[in-house]
Amino acid sequence: MRTRILTAALAAGVLLLWSAVIEALPSKGSTVTVQVMSVKVMKAPGFLGATVATVVRGEHLTFEDAQKDWYKVTTGKGKTGWVNRSSVVDKKVALSTRPGGGTGGASQDEIALAGRGFSPEVESAYRGKHPELDFSHVDNVEKLDVDTEALAKFAADGKVGGGK
Repeated sequence: MRTRILTAALAAGVLLLWSAVIEALPSKGSTVTVQVMSVKVMKAPGFLGATVATVVRGEHLTFEDAQKDWYKVTTGKGKTGWVNRSSVVDKKVALSTRPGGGTGGASQDEIALAGRGFSPEVESAYRGKHPELDFSHVDNVEKLDVDTEALAKFAADGKVGGGK
């Protein structure tokens, strides 16, 4: 009897947790906003492989589906593919070039979104205050654009990281 009660309680807990996970997903057709400097929209859900587009911070994408931590999205230019959910915020965010944003000011989410990287002005001021620092390595890393298909082939050939 006690085992049945524990099993029923466990099943109820799993169902409750599952419904919370499902509810946390954006609804089909809703807007998600890119919250990182740039992200590649992948042909399949995964960090390695073919890309269909590159999108930048503030760009709005249409949510289509989800698979684990990956969202299937459509870009404003009609390209459909997958982005990791950590690269987007699950709502439409209006970015503004004016301090404080639009008429209502910036929300906490918009402020967090804007704070995820240096703006050219902030970086320039920081460089000015720290002339002893060598930014050439940062500049070189920012210019890197890894070919994810070549990286996937490298991983597969070397059987690295579960490469297939």
